[in-house]
Amino acid sequence: MHIQILGKLETKYNCDWEDTDSQIWSMNQHWDEDMLPRVDKWFDLHEVPVRPNCDYTKENFPFEKCHELVHGKRFCTTAAYLIAFAVLQGAKKISLYGMRFTPDHERRIRELHNVREMIYFCWGRGIEVYVCPEDVEYLIPEHIPMDGADFDQ
Repeated sequence: MHIQILGKLETKYNCDWEDTDSQIWSMNQHWDEDMLPRVDKWFDLHEVPVRPNCDYTKENFPFEKCHELVHGKRFCTTAAYLIAFAVLQGAKKISLYGMRFTPDHERRIRELHNVREMIYFCWGRGIEVYVCPEDVEYLIPEHIPMDGADFDQ
């Protein structure tokens, strides 16, 4: 199963809308959501939801199962929860679009690290994670090569 998760930034439009074998998930409310070709599931996990009629809210989202997956309450952003939920749903590939978490304040830095940790968690489980090329530099630091081969020993 392939799950594509959309953030709010414009790179979400790089999603593969034509991949009918994938599910497209989005979160919260987007000012331009009427322009999205399709979204299969909407999530708003805030204490006071900003998007009415979501498929998942704090009332029916499996927070505890996500916590069990990573052995604790290790989440500070909806994006990280959605990655964990995709793992629980059996995703073999997870694609991320519209997520950058620029480190403009401490909360965004924590969110960036949380999403990055979940990407590494997926890789450790053999799950393919695709990050929109325009967002890679924000989510995956370039000084950590994919093959880990630049260590000076």
